[in-house]
Amino acid sequence: MKHILLPSDFSDASFNAAKFALGLYGTKDAEYTFLNVYLKLAYRNALLPPGQDTERASRNGLRRMERRFRKEAGTVHLALRSSFSALANAMEEADDAKPVDLVVMGTQGEGNYGLVGRNTSAAVTSATLPVIAVPARWQPVKLDRILFADDGVEDTAYSLEPLLDIVRRTGAALTVLHVDQGADTTGQRAKLKALLKNVPHTVKSVAGAEVVPALERLVAEEGADLVAVVRRQRSFWHRLFNGSTSKRMALHTNVPLLVLRG
Repeated sequence: MKHILLPSDFSDASFNAAKFALGLYGTKDAEYTFLNVYLKLAYRNALLPPGQDTERASRNGLRRMERRFRKEAGTVHLALRSSFSALANAMEEADDAKPVDLVVMGTQGEGNYGLVGRNTSAAVTSATLPVIAVPARWQPVKLDRILFADDGVEDTAYSLEPLLDIVRRTGAALTVLHVDQGADTTGQRAKLKALLKNVPHTVKSVAGAEVVPALERLVAEEGADLVAVVRRQRSFWHRLFNGSTSKRMALHTNVPLLVLRG
C-alpha cells in the first residue's frame, strides 16, 4: 500500500494537490497523511495575531481538511499530523514514523510561513523524498503524457520507481528529454535505456542552455500532463531550482512537476 504525504496550509491550492493525489492513487491501495507545519508562539511572528494558539489552529485545520477530503474520497485510509519543524524536516520526521512513498503538495496558497511556494522550493531542494508539486491552476485531467528530463547523470531503479509506477498506473506515454551539457553521456543513456526497457518511450535531445525553453515548448507541443526531473545536490537541476527559473517551472505553470530522488 502506497503512503502519500500531503503537506497542507488548508488552502484551496493544497486541497487541489490532494485531489491530484487521490485521482492518481485512489483509495484501494493507498493511504494518505495530511501534514501541517505551524509556528510556535515563542517566535512572536508578526504575521500571527496576539494570543493565537497555533498548535490548536493546526489541529483544527487538519480536521477540516480531513472532512473535506473524506467527502471527496469516500472510504479512505487517512491520518493527520502537525509539526512545528520546518517543512522539509517535518516531511523527514513523517517518513521516519511511517515510510513515505511520495509527497504531493501545492505550489501556491497562504499559510503559516506566507506563500507555500517558499515551502515547495525548500521541499524540492532539501527533502530526500520524491515530491510532486501541483500548481494552484491545475485542473483535473487524465495523465496521458509524461515528460522526463534527463540531466545525463546516472539514474537508478530506486530513483525512477515513482515515475515508472505512475506510468504503469496511468498508461501514459513517456518522452525522455536528454539534456546535453557537453559531457559524454553515452554510458548513462545506455543504462537509462535498460531501466526503461519494459516502458514504451520516445527520446529527444536538447542543449543544456536551452532546456527551459525546450521544456516549455515540448510541454505545449506534446500536451504533457506531468514533467519529471531528478533532484541532484550539485547539478543543473539544483541550480535551476534555486534560480529564478524555478518559479517559471514549479510555481507558475499549469503542469505538475515530479522531483525524484537523486
